[in-house]
Amino acid sequence: LGIGDVFVCRNAGNLTNDSVAGSIDFAVHVLGIKLVVVMGHQSCGAVKAAMAKPFVAPKPPMLAKMLVGIRESLDYCVEVLDGMEDKTARDREAVIANAQVQVRKIVDEPGIKLKIARKELLVIASFYDMSSGIVEFVEPREPSLRKEY
Repeated sequence: LGIGDVFVCRNAGNLTNDSVAGSIDFAVHVLGIKLVVVMGHQSCGAVKAAMAKPFVAPKPPMLAKMLVGIRESLDYCVEVLDGMEDKTARDREAVIANAQVQVRKIVDEPGIKLKIARKELLVIASFYDMSSGIVEFVEPREPSLRKEY
């Protein structure tokens, strides 16, 4: 790949905020990209911090807002995650769940939804195992998202 072949939006925890959503809209609607990959990674510090027990919001207000946003995104599965005894597996599943939630937020945008329905765009979550270098593409857990792919 060369310069300009990949459009990258990077932030801690893959949180889809207004800035990231605007960047994705630009990439999809102006540049015409065909694939959006939300890639979580092994040992993600932002997800670990957001899932910490007990959770204590840090002092810098923007960092606290980001971690609370990740935490709220994972509310739907926190009971399952908290029930996992293997810490490594728990961290991995939290990162994957977070990536899937961010995919859901991206595909909820009407223009993105239309591109997906027309088979002009694919939005998918993935997990990067830093120790092996393997990227695992993750099927959406929600049947409603699977239909659109």
